[in-house]
Amino acid sequence: MLAEVGKSLYQARRYRPAAESFSKAATEYDALGDVLLGAEMRNNQCVSLLLAKKPRQAVEAVQGTSALFLEAGQMKKAGMALANEATALQDLGEKKSALELFTQAAELFQTANEEDLYLQAMQSVSGLKLKSRNLIGAIFSMQKGIDGVEKPTWKQKLLKNLLKIPDNLLNK
Repeated sequence: MLAEVGKSLYQARRYRPAAESFSKAATEYDALGDVLLGAEMRNNQCVSLLLAKKPRQAVEAVQGTSALFLEAGQMKKAGMALANEATALQDLGEKKSALELFTQAAELFQTANEEDLYLQAMQSVSGLKLKSRNLIGAIFSMQKGIDGVEKPTWKQKLLKNLLKIPDNLLNK
C-alpha cells in the first residue's frame, strides 16, 4: 500500500513525500522479512530524493542495497542501485567515488546483458573522465560503451565512427 502511495506521489512529481512513503514501505517490507522489496523501495526513495535535490539523503537511502541484490543474483537491480548511488555522489561532487560506482554498475549491466543500461553507465563514466580532463579515458570509455551495443542505432553508429578518429590519428 505504501509503495503504491509512493508511486502515485512520484508520478505527481511530489518527490519528498514520495521518498517518505518509499522509506516507510522499505521499513514495512524489512519487518515482513522481504529485504529485496525493502531494497527496491530504498532505491525508489533514492531516485525521489535525487529529484528533490537531496543527494546526501539519497546516498544514505541506497547504500548497501546493491549487496542485497548481488547476493540474490539480481545483477540488473544491483547495477541500478550502484548507478543511483553514483549519481547521488556525483551531485555531491564526489567524482572519484561516483566514477568507481558507475564503472561497477556498467560491469554488472554488461553481465546482465542490459545494453542500454550499460551504455548509460559508460556515458556517465566518460562524462566524469571528461570533467576531470582525462580526454583519452573519456573517449575510450564511450567507445567501450558503444562497442558493447549489439544493434546500435544510427546515432550510436555515427558516434562510433567519430570516436575512431582520435584512434586513427594516434596510430598514424
